[in-house]
Amino acid sequence: MKKKLLSVPLLLASVFSLSGCVMNDASESTQSENVYTNDAYTQEFSKSFEGTGKVVIEEFSDIECPACRNFAPTYERLEKAFADNENVEFRYNHYPLESIHRYAYAGALATECIGKVSGDVARSQYLHLAFQEEKLSTDFYRELRKDETLGLTEKQQEEFLTCFNNKETSNIVKNHKVEGDKRGLRGTPTVYINGEEYEGSRIYDALFVEITKKIQ
Repeated sequence: MKKKLLSVPLLLASVFSLSGCVMNDASESTQSENVYTNDAYTQEFSKSFEGTGKVVIEEFSDIECPACRNFAPTYERLEKAFADNENVEFRYNHYPLESIHRYAYAGALATECIGKVSGDVARSQYLHLAFQEEKLSTDFYRELRKDETLGLTEKQQEEFLTCFNNKETSNIVKNHKVEGDKRGLRGTPTVYINGEEYEGSRIYDALFVEITKKIQ
């Protein structure tokens, strides 16, 4: 069978797959179909767990980043490993790098909506499907809701579209992006544990040990 060659964009993207995807210096707003507005609200992500005794693991992710694709199975495995521990919480945050990934914002909206409509498992399945696609577009992210793997009912698919076009969903993505900017993020994936950036190895064993050490 003839070996399939990677396109130039995919070859360039693969450069980021080991360490992470880094945004260009060019303004994000000039590269995007969706422009972040000044009235985007923010939340105190890094302080919302203080005093609760919880260990909060956050990933800031871009659905079109090869490094995020490579990290996704590890993050999902960690979620499963600590699923029964009420003192551990995982948060998937959106950080679309629009200056290098044209449709990352639309992907962030779609991922947020899948999670709202059908939960974290469906979100992970949606990510798996999106990561396999080479020809991305806003329509692709919308139409992917119909994939049988996700198992969405017609009602859920309608709810997905409503969510996708809802300003509230857009504000959530903006909120995550603004929070990432406040923390000085320059790329994805970036992991935080209890508000502090995790700079160690992103392999499963290393993160598992680090999270376990934080559990009271």
